[in-house]
Amino acid sequence: MKNLQENTGLKQIITVRGLSHVERADKYLVSQLKGWSRQAIKNAIIKGEILVNQKKIKPSSHLKNGDLIIISAQKEKITLQVQPLLPPPFLEPQIIYEDQDLLAINKPAGLIVHPTLSRLREASVASWFCSKYPEAKAVGEDPLRPGIIHRLDKDTSGILLLAKTQSAFWYFKELFLKHQITKEYLALVRREIKVREGVIDSPLARSRAFGKRKVITSSKEKTSAKSALTFYQVLECFQGYTFLKVIPKTGRTHQIRVHLASFGFPVAGDRLYGKITPREKQLFPRQMLHASKITFLNLNGKELSLEAPLPRDFELVLKQLTIREEMC
Repeated sequence: MKNLQENTGLKQIITVRGLSHVERADKYLVSQLKGWSRQAIKNAIIKGEILVNQKKIKPSSHLKNGDLIIISAQKEKITLQVQPLLPPPFLEPQIIYEDQDLLAINKPAGLIVHPTLSRLREASVASWFCSKYPEAKAVGEDPLRPGIIHRLDKDTSGILLLAKTQSAFWYFKELFLKHQITKEYLALVRREIKVREGVIDSPLARSRAFGKRKVITSSKEKTSAKSALTFYQVLECFQGYTFLKVIPKTGRTHQIRVHLASFGFPVAGDRLYGKITPREKQLFPRQMLHASKITFLNLNGKELSLEAPLPRDFELVLKQLTIREEMC
């Protein structure tokens, strides 16, 4: 059933219908308000110009069927744009693959994917993309995220896909939504994993105590919990550490980091989900997680499998560890 929308004077009223699960207010409204950026919606919510059931909300508040949204804000003109800034040479992305619709890059650790309002002048993948491909700066659904189909954490390296056309943007967003893109990661984790391979099937939800963190939970405990499934395989054992291939079957924020840490094997160097010893602060320059491979069907129906080699900083870390002669 479609959502019910009407205009009353200067107000627009939306009755939420047809949701299969609760959804963030700002994310939901992006799909309902044509021409609005997600940032404009957030600004209106913060100003109290978008109410739900006659009450002020947060951009992260969850909506459910039957909620009444009242919008008194006028559509803002989109004035925020990513500046075409090039990162320093050591943070320059490497192009792995390119065609008329798609660009695949190897993102270095330390480079953010897109700016925020407080970091508009910081170099990012988005600013590099706008500099190299100015004709694609309007691709996407947010002026601060041109071409961005999916994301990697700042300190995670590896393959990232960028859409050069609007049709490619929606095509690949749909593939990700339907879990029709296979991603593989390489991860170094603390402790020695005794089981050669395994599956972690635990829903994820936002931490109530720490907003930036995600936690595993039960779907019965939190209606906002989202299913998350991760496969892992041991590649090599070191004294006190394990080198893994990890395949996330779902694409939740921080999924690999949360799943591994929750079972006692945090990603080495992860300062958000793992405890770092003084020695490890010196040994690990960042969280040791690398998006190594991605497989999908392109717009012509051809299967592509792209790989990004392990970066030098990761290789140097592995060389400093003591290899175990037997598996963990």
